[in-house]
Amino acid sequence: MSALAVPRMRLVALVQGTLRAIPRRHVAVALGFALLWGLVNALGYTLGRASGDGPRAAAYFVYEALLPMLLLTVAIGVADAVTGNDPDAVAAYAIAAVGAAILGEALFQVTAPLVGLASCGCEVDRWPRAARPANMLPDSVFICAFITAGYRYRRRASLRLARLHARELDQAQITRRMVESRLQAMQACIEPQFLFDTLGAVERLHATDPRSAAHLIDELINYLRAALPHLRDSASTVTKEVGLAHAWLNIRRLRDGRGPRFTSDVSDTAATATMPPMLVLPLVDYALGEAAQDEARCALVLTASTTASRLRFEVATHGCTHAWAPEADARLAGVRERLAALYGDDGTLTIATDVPGRLVLTLDLPHERADRDPR
Repeated sequence: MSALAVPRMRLVALVQGTLRAIPRRHVAVALGFALLWGLVNALGYTLGRASGDGPRAAAYFVYEALLPMLLLTVAIGVADAVTGNDPDAVAAYAIAAVGAAILGEALFQVTAPLVGLASCGCEVDRWPRAARPANMLPDSVFICAFITAGYRYRRRASLRLARLHARELDQAQITRRMVESRLQAMQACIEPQFLFDTLGAVERLHATDPRSAAHLIDELINYLRAALPHLRDSASTVTKEVGLAHAWLNIRRLRDGRGPRFTSDVSDTAATATMPPMLVLPLVDYALGEAAQDEARCALVLTASTTASRLRFEVATHGCTHAWAPEADARLAGVRERLAALYGDDGTLTIATDVPGRLVLTLDLPHERADRDPR
């Protein structure tokens, strides 16, 4: 295949795609302009007594106007394809207007005799051959440029309006996701099933072990003290989230009679860092799974550290057998949705099993100090 074959094939494919994409209304407008333009020229020659054959003059000038108009329709379609959705593109449309005018006039000079329009039955027939296109071409360039400028102005306004509408839709979706995210956090703060199970355990323990029942009530109070403020707040801190996870784990341990060993390692700067509420607890629930607490060797470690711009929070389990319920997967999906709503691509959640028996969930968020305004 020659070096020129590939660009030629691409050009042919571009033109074919453009022809298929041209709206019918554009063709109708081009035909209307050609008819109006040709009839105005014919009427001018007829009224000025420079034409003795009005119908022939009308056919001649309409055909002469038709070719650049149809070519302009194709050229504008090519310019649209080349410029894409760039509202500030100009060069492609200028080339389309001038090219359609020149090529249309040249095509008319070649094809007019073939369709029986070698003469118009008017004064133009007496002009030198070179004078005919020289007279028509400036008008053709002007009219093609005028139509193209109007089309480009309308398309640019439509593109900008579409972009503004898209931004408004994106903002509305972000706002909706923020509201849904806050509602999810509120619902997760005090999960009804968790409370029912805990209160049921308190009732059972009162009959067999009143001291453990009282201890469980104390831990439930601690948990509620940590969780209830989240119903009003749109932001929390790492210290609060770790405390909430600790209270939740204590309740699970007392209620079920078993639970993992729990430790936390939070740096001083991370302790006061701001983060959205109820992001850590779903990760702890997912990391432990359903069967993890049956193993005495199961351990859970929460680690938080910061850099100048990032907050890194890890939930890691060691020696645990993981069997997850569908609800845990749904909560993790909810965490990802909240991260996307709050941070876009700037907040991530990753899951890794770096060694057998170890699972690590990592939150990577922008580092925001508690003395800053919440998100």
